[in-house]
Amino acid sequence: ELPNVKKKPFGGGQIGFLADTMEMEQPQSSEIKFQTVDLYGGTFKASLPSGLVDMSNVRQVPNHQEFYANADTGANVIFEINEMVKNVDDNEAVEFFFNNLAKDNDAKESKIARQGKLDLPGCKGYHTSYVIGEHLVNERLDNKGPELRLRVHMALIRLKKVTSDFLIIMAVPVKSGFSEKDGQQCEFAFETILKSFEIKSLEVFKK
Repeated sequence: ELPNVKKKPFGGGQIGFLADTMEMEQPQSSEIKFQTVDLYGGTFKASLPSGLVDMSNVRQVPNHQEFYANADTGANVIFEINEMVKNVDDNEAVEFFFNNLAKDNDAKESKIARQGKLDLPGCKGYHTSYVIGEHLVNERLDNKGPELRLRVHMALIRLKKVTSDFLIIMAVPVKSGFSEKDGQQCEFAFETILKSFEIKSLEVFKK
């Protein structure tokens, strides 16, 4: 039985060039291994890097989120169901959420490197877009720690039939020694997550 997922009311929550489409390239490296996970009781599924752990087994996670993290690297992937923001155009919505995330996390800087539309195999018929950029945040929620630069990869799937905005957010700390190769592997991981993401059923929204 699917869980009764509650959508998050919009607002609140912590955790270059414009491309028309995001190029989905073949794997450049065998270093990253992936695992397939069911999300929201089988409503969706996706492939995630194997080092990510389901944080609901560690601490309480809001039921509108699925939260996976790697304790060694600090990288995390969040899937989030939100009430649809109706006063924002489809082509501007993902940037809207990106900027709102920066605001929620008190980011001192926020910049976008790339954004555009997506055509994902598992999301046919839904407006889907992405943005890749960086947020400069504090490591601590009380803002008393050192600054941390995050590489933020975000995708938005607008589920208009159930008046929901579905977010996929991958955040990776950009620390000393972060190389161009590291950045390429992050993008490859994000692309793999998106290519594998599949909407299995929307029945959960009808309960």
